[in-house]
Amino acid sequence: MPRRGREELLGGNNDVEERIEYGYRRARRDTSIQYRDSSSLSPLQFMEQEVYYNFAIMSVLRAMHIATLASLLLVVYNNYKRMVSYWDRISDGLNSSISVVRAKMKNIKQKIERLLLLIRWIRSYGEIALLYAEDLTIYIRRRNRFNPKRFRRINEISRDTCYNWFGLSPHDLRVLFTHLRVPETLRSDTSRSPSRHVYNGEECFIIFLHHLIKGVPFTEMARHTFGGDPRPFSKMSELMIDHIYILFYNKISGTSLEQWLPRYLDTCRSLIHDALGDGAIFEEQFVDGEVVSQQLIRHHFDFDTFRPFGFLDDFAQPTARPGISPTRLHNHAHDIQRAFYSGYLRSHGLKAQVVYLPIGIIGSVFVTEMRQNDNGVQNMSGLNNYLVTILSGILIGGLFPALYCDGIFAVLACILPRYRDATTARHLINMRLASLRECIEHIFADHRIRFRLFGAPHTLHLFNQGVKIRRMFLVSFFLQNCFYCLQGTRCRYFGHIPPTLEEYIPLNEVLQPPPAVDLGDVWDYGAPPV
Repeated sequence: MPRRGREELLGGNNDVEERIEYGYRRARRDTSIQYRDSSSLSPLQFMEQEVYYNFAIMSVLRAMHIATLASLLLVVYNNYKRMVSYWDRISDGLNSSISVVRAKMKNIKQKIERLLLLIRWIRSYGEIALLYAEDLTIYIRRRNRFNPKRFRRINEISRDTCYNWFGLSPHDLRVLFTHLRVPETLRSDTSRSPSRHVYNGEECFIIFLHHLIKGVPFTEMARHTFGGDPRPFSKMSELMIDHIYILFYNKISGTSLEQWLPRYLDTCRSLIHDALGDGAIFEEQFVDGEVVSQQLIRHHFDFDTFRPFGFLDDFAQPTARPGISPTRLHNHAHDIQRAFYSGYLRSHGLKAQVVYLPIGIIGSVFVTEMRQNDNGVQNMSGLNNYLVTILSGILIGGLFPALYCDGIFAVLACILPRYRDATTARHLINMRLASLRECIEHIFADHRIRFRLFGAPHTLHLFNQGVKIRRMFLVSFFLQNCFYCLQGTRCRYFGHIPPTLEEYIPLNEVLQPPPAVDLGDVWDYGAPPV
């Protein structure tokens, strides 16, 4: 806005002045994201500002130099004027000399006028440059007036809007809210970030779930959807993540498999066994491009020696690169980024080891950094030893029941990878089990489609937020289980009805807290010391 327009706007009534605020523009890192479009300067704008100031200074210097020349010519003009006046008084025989001097005086006067015009022209360019620099230096904007708060209660959300936002009916959303045991109020009382703000539990639940499913930034959520100040949204989301993680950790990780095993062990084995028996491999043989034979190959497995009861695979979640500046600022080791970098996937991020049971539930999830390969993640999680413990005394053909997985995994007591260097018969078995194992890939696809926040890895900052991102990643799989209980799941391919939400997280169940794990520098390397 031009300076004159700003002065007229500021010179109006007091009501306008109250709605207008101004100040100096700063760098984007020092400006709230809410005002970065109007109150900050990009590096390019900083360069433009410096160019405008330099041009204004150069215009002043040039104008002063030309003004000096004009003053010298003015002195010469005044001297000629005095000489002509003196000659007019003493003699009439100097008419020719007087005419010559007057011609020079006229020429000098024209030169002076041109120089004065040039000075005004240069000065006007300098003033324009200063005005541009001022527009870049000082901001004037209307004071932000947040829209009224809305959609902060489940009863305020219509049925169509609820389906659009969460994929649930209002009734199912209330059931989920009830079973998550969200308290009436949430408040941060940690020693690291004490807060006196108290937030409504239902409001935190809606804000967090909308942000996780839609992946919309908090500023847009406040501007277009929920109204109010967007700054508390981040704290609301963090409080919900901590609530679900601390209360339901052992429902998705830790001792989560004990809820289903060994109670549903035979059911899981039977579902996989029946699914393999119902299918067949269609084989064709070609000679010179023509089909010479066709046959259906069916395998019959002995249920008494059939070991697979679930599927195991890993899921990589890219995140933002931690950056080089933390290394320079905090004197971290140069391999700080390597803890989260995968050369195979060529990205930074986290990796989740997922156990899927054919009854329609994600049995267990273990989250670590993406640097580890699938077999290394299994060794870190101790999954095989844990399964041996809970399946102790249960043998099938003299062996433990096992999870079927990809060939990268090692052959362990409860881990069964596909056959390596297999015979023709075992190769066909690999084909049948591999086609059936695709169900866990559909689970990963469901996660990406349902929780769009993880589709924007540049928003997942591991530096200073490593614990939050890791917890949110684990919580998302727990919520995916909750959605499966409410809506059904991929277990329909096995012909089984998924457990209900009341069976998965009963309201009267006494839940065990998560273990006290010292995450150390892996997750908190950017956090200030306590």
